[in-house]
Amino acid sequence: MNPNQDHFDRPVLSPQIANLILDILGEQGIPAHQLFSRLDFDHGQLASEDSYLSFHQMFALINAALRLSPTPWLGLKVGDSETIGTWGVLGYALMSSASELEAAEIGPKYYQAAPSLMQTRTAIEDSRQRIEMTPVYPAERLVPFCVEENMMGICKVASEYLQEPVRALEISLTYPKPVYSRKYEEYFDCPIHYNADRNILWTRAPTDRPLRNSDAASARICLKLTEEMVQRNRDEDDFMLTVRRELLRNPGNMSGMEQVASELAMSSRTLRRKLTSLQTSFRALQDDVRKNLALDYLRNTQLNIDQIAHRLGYSETVNFRRAFKHWTNHPPSHFRG
Repeated sequence: MNPNQDHFDRPVLSPQIANLILDILGEQGIPAHQLFSRLDFDHGQLASEDSYLSFHQMFALINAALRLSPTPWLGLKVGDSETIGTWGVLGYALMSSASELEAAEIGPKYYQAAPSLMQTRTAIEDSRQRIEMTPVYPAERLVPFCVEENMMGICKVASEYLQEPVRALEISLTYPKPVYSRKYEEYFDCPIHYNADRNILWTRAPTDRPLRNSDAASARICLKLTEEMVQRNRDEDDFMLTVRRELLRNPGNMSGMEQVASELAMSSRTLRRKLTSLQTSFRALQDDVRKNLALDYLRNTQLNIDQIAHRLGYSETVNFRRAFKHWTNHPPSHFRG
């Protein structure tokens, strides 16, 4: 595979979440053809579980669905509709695990085997499980949908295989309080902090308690299939995606090479060498993240050019304009919707 190919163009996302979105829109009286008239692919790509969407396709579908649906809390509805089956082979691997602790280790390790829209990291802090969710796609407008789907999906699916339901104890969100925040209160009934540094869901810590359907033989088979699926979708440029995720953590004050290398538990020299072997550079990935964020702001928000420049960490708008022209061969105004 050409290492310069954009990861977001690769068909790596299974269609379960996309199909849930179609089902919900159908219940709201919005036919599939109305949704796909806004997209550059057709319904046929969701017809089989062997079909896969690229990140660009999936997020274009989410964006179009949010514009059509009368329900701005669509992410919560999608997450609330998820089942073990929605998570595919990963869901069955979790369900068959020996204990809560084993399932808690498998989920973050093999999240790529599910149609995941965010990277998830877990840790135990003060006798609680800390689940941090990081965007994998540079589209700020869609972050609430992705966080909602992820949080609700975790609570809903985990409650299927644990002996007692999972509930949120506390939530931190990187975005402002939405106009439909009462829905968060209805779904989660816990303290919620907006405009935070990280998207974090706290739940009770996992224990060594067995699961409802623990089965060692099934667990081995499902885990083997999960590993094979992750390996099949994995390529060298997954490392570049990992670096992109680190850069997306704080795009207004984007991390430098030393900081990203530290987060990835390596030296900056090793980071530079790995990126060079993939025919790219740290600066090129920084520019690509900024370019995609800028395009998202221009196409999907009413922010003016000065505000966009500030959000991307430019102290002078003229520097942003110059960089943008270098990235796209066009001025920012060319991409205004």
